Amino acid sequence: MSASLASRLGPEAVLEAVFAQAFAGGACKLPAGFTKADLRAALALKPAVQTSIYERSRLHFRSQGSLAARPANSTAGRWVGLAVAVATVTSICLAGILSQCGLLKVYTSTIEAVVKSVLPVALPQPLRQTPALPAPKPVAQLLAQAIRDPSALAALQRRAATGDASAADALASLLDSQRTQDEITVPKDDKAAFALYEQAARAGNTDAEFAVGQAYQRGFGIAPDATLATAWYRAAALNGLASAQTSLGFAYQTGLGIARDDSAAALWFARAAAQSDPSGETALGYLELYGRGVVRDRAQAIALFSQAATRNFGPAFLALGYCYAQGLGTTQNLALASQYFLKANQSGVAQAKSALAMLGSSETEANFPLTP
Repeated sequence: MSASLASRLGPEAVLEAVFAQAFAGGACKLPAGFTKADLRAALALKPAVQTSIYERSRLHFRSQGSLAARPANSTAGRWVGLAVAVATVTSICLAGILSQCGLLKVYTSTIEAVVKSVLPVALPQPLRQTPALPAPKPVAQLLAQAIRDPSALAALQRRAATGDASAADALASLLDSQRTQDEITVPKDDKAAFALYEQAARAGNTDAEFAVGQAYQRGFGIAPDATLATAWYRAAALNGLASAQTSLGFAYQTGLGIARDDSAAALWFARAAAQSDPSGETALGYLELYGRGVVRDRAQAIALFSQAATRNFGPAFLALGYCYAQGLGTTQNLALASQYFLKANQSGVAQAKSALAMLGSSETEANFPLTP
């Protein structure tokens, strides 16, 4: 889009075009003529505005996609209807005569053959009792069985090929797995996994939208692109996925494909925390602890860290260890800090070992990092 056209239409029009392409099944990239600068300007809109544009685009797509062609009320159509009516009356009269001569079956089959050759409609068939088809297995069940059962894997592949977004997402998770060839029926294939995630994301699968964002951020199966990573995180976040809301918060905090904004980061961390996402709770806790993007409230930060720790979230243990080691928002307690650092270390948090080392060597609080 040219600079003059972008400035004339505004960032709302840019975002509408991106959503319209996505709902129409377009490629997972910027629409023709757009620049990343245009998209960045659009992504800088307030979350409420972006949500409104997204919902409006989705409703428009659904209304356009559900319109079915209706038969034309033409003169030819009325003549066909009249011909069918005349044929029906004639058949009833002749049937009474021919049934007495034993020729009713011959007459009926002949009339059917003639009418089928003339009219572009099928003759009504007698109702038949067909056995009910068994309900398809849930995707989650197929996914669990596909690790060992080739038939379950084949069922997932068939359903993904017919456009089942959940099946495509499940199949992508198999291809994206870190398991070895001996433990799984399909080899790891990042490119194939990305293609399936993208297929499911275009169909509106929220988990797949998040996975596409991760792929663009990390370069799994596709060239890394920070702007598109943030755009897909936003799509999943707007659909209510807590992990995507946390990732979008980190995008704002670190400037991933968008201008850094601690206030916006706090907003998205808070939305994830409201869904009891421990990563979102911990990230919001650090902002509260140091007053970044929000008014500093260290007591609230301790509460958020503690809430995340109840779900055995390693980084939350580490954060509590820092707080007790330095007396931030609470009374300094080196013994309790050591316990939290040990729990963080047992949870696999890399920074916990260095924190324990500093605590063991009686380092001052100034030597502890502000954030892990």
